[in-house]
Amino acid sequence: MKTPSVHLVWFRHDLRCHDNEALHAAFNAAAADNGVVIAVFIATAKSWQQHHMAAIRQDLLRRRVKALESELADLNIPLVMVEGVDYASCAKTIAAFIPKGLVALYAQREYEVREQQRDEQVSALLQQQQIDCHWFDRLCIMPPGSVLTQQGDVYKVFTPFKRNWLAKYAEQGVHCFAKPKPQARTFTDLPTFTVMQEGDNSSSAWPVAEAEVLQQMRLFCQQKVQDYTLQRDLPAVDGTSQVSPYLAIGVLSAQQCVARLQLEAGASIWQEKSGAAVWLSELIWRDFYKHIMLAFPKLIKHKAFQAETDLIQWPNNAALFEAWCQGKTGYPIVDAAMRQLNQTGWMHNRLRMITASFLVKDLHIDWRWGEQYFMSKLIDGDFAANNGGWQWAASTGTDAAPYFRIFNPVTQSQRFDANGDFIRKFIPELAAKSAKDIHWPHKPITPKGYAAPVVAHDQVRKITLALFSAVKNQENQHA
Repeated sequence: MKTPSVHLVWFRHDLRCHDNEALHAAFNAAAADNGVVIAVFIATAKSWQQHHMAAIRQDLLRRRVKALESELADLNIPLVMVEGVDYASCAKTIAAFIPKGLVALYAQREYEVREQQRDEQVSALLQQQQIDCHWFDRLCIMPPGSVLTQQGDVYKVFTPFKRNWLAKYAEQGVHCFAKPKPQARTFTDLPTFTVMQEGDNSSSAWPVAEAEVLQQMRLFCQQKVQDYTLQRDLPAVDGTSQVSPYLAIGVLSAQQCVARLQLEAGASIWQEKSGAAVWLSELIWRDFYKHIMLAFPKLIKHKAFQAETDLIQWPNNAALFEAWCQGKTGYPIVDAAMRQLNQTGWMHNRLRMITASFLVKDLHIDWRWGEQYFMSKLIDGDFAANNGGWQWAASTGTDAAPYFRIFNPVTQSQRFDANGDFIRKFIPELAAKSAKDIHWPHKPITPKGYAAPVVAHDQVRKITLALFSAVKNQENQHA
């Protein structure tokens, strides 16, 4: 009996059966030549560590891959789960399928520099064997290069990018690929590898079954999105979707989110301040930062988008950085947020802005220190979104907050955690404080067990303005 042709789907950050274009294309091609679809996932712990990937995010990945194995088995697709080493080892792993009848590889394109180099190595190897590689642009709703200025340039400011993005969406909508039906036969002559290791179960609070994740997103669109504008900035309220970890590893696609949002919200998606429109805007920000990252690879090399800001001489006080990391700055909203991050691997988006602003503009520490720390802790760590958010807060990036806009952590706390409920949850030593006093609990004295303020906001704010003014003036002199 003739050995069937093998169509290999390489899963990376698209760990789903629904709306998976690579899987869809492999199924169609296999059906056309009476072949079979098999799948592979390669864990590359060394490269993940080089990217400062959080342990909790690595665990989520591993747990999700195990769940995907079962879901693909229902489609008669074997998933080969490989414990590799780094990106350089991937080509060798893929090459092991060649003697088994490999005719084509299918995968979703990724945009970071090292990931592109990895895929180029695999493509070159397979092309030498006359094996086709099919790469699909599904990380963004609108692929990079599809939303450009009239001059054909990449947008560097979000608002016009969003305007063009929405025009394209109104014209073409989004398309989601159906989950394939089970293939008629399975393939058992698989190469042998070191089997992927189990994780440490640190992400166990997060479900990983595709059906559960889809349901979470659908319920948000059905029941919560209408209140999103009012509740999204309140960390004590369960008012956000919390699907960012699943978007980061691809259990969900952003296309699925938009399609469900349109279905549930209808015309309100076009009403600028509606919950649906605001949540859609967050998904557009996600596209924007990925487009920027691909167009300006210097960002991956730890450079500021606004080059002159790299001239700022940050004091980088290590003791202050450690106080920030541990949630011991004496500023309750900052400390509660950092403790949430350290304990859960997740942080509310409003708090990400507050803590980032505090690190850079109150403690005068290079934003790259914070960017790396977040990546080492976040379950939803995504380079483009994390880098974009940090450079926005630090006033060094594209479309960044003006350098003179400096969050006051106390007034931010009073505004977004008015009763102090979030603070009390993560700072039990302040549990007895009233809603009025909890935001600045140091009058007349700091409560026992809580840190005294490490800086005086009004004073360090002036230093921040001077640091930025110096490089801005230097830029103007050379203009």
